[in-house]
Amino acid sequence: MRVLVIGTEDMTGEHVVKQLADRHHNPVALVGAENKVEEMVKLGARDVVSLEKRDFSSAFSGCEAVIYLSSASPRTGEGKPILVDHQSVIDSVEAAKKHGVKRFVLMNTMGEKEMESLDSSTNGVKYHSEELLRQEKLTYTVIRTSMPVDKPGIGKVEAGPSIVHDKGEIPKEDIASVLVKALDTKEVYNKTFHVTSGEILIHEALQRL
Repeated sequence: MRVLVIGTEDMTGEHVVKQLADRHHNPVALVGAENKVEEMVKLGARDVVSLEKRDFSSAFSGCEAVIYLSSASPRTGEGKPILVDHQSVIDSVEAAKKHGVKRFVLMNTMGEKEMESLDSSTNGVKYHSEELLRQEKLTYTVIRTSMPVDKPGIGKVEAGPSIVHDKGEIPKEDIASVLVKALDTKEVYNKTFHVTSGEILIHEALQRL
């Protein structure tokens, strides 16, 4: 499957590109700067689209799926407002529709408690970008993660509509595994769920949803 990865500026996105290649998909990496191209190729990217040389929409051409890592897209570097990321989600969904992409996996780093305070403008923006995706005629999956951390993956998580035993963090390598395995796990099609470190193998945790 040819899969566009948006949000390769962070280690999670790098893991996603590598794992897609390892699973014999054809990852296409969208990068913000030309100096990231060689790194993405080394990780296994079949194609790399640099926003310095090509337009945003062209990256979606020929892709069957999109994995979008919120807060790590090339348009939302450190210190930039989340409103920019929200607009980037909207642009990505519109571009996916234009180019006939059928599958869209959106990662959001968002705790359940945050969702309870939707009067907050920041959380409201996050919520509305997810809702926009749900309303479109795409097979979506929205994955809300605990705090991503730079630790080795353990390959086990807890996943569900809500998290009972939230560990508060999850290795970025495990987030990448959840995103990649969600692509072709029918049990998570058109669903929104939370994920954190846990005791269940990732593919089993997804099949239980």
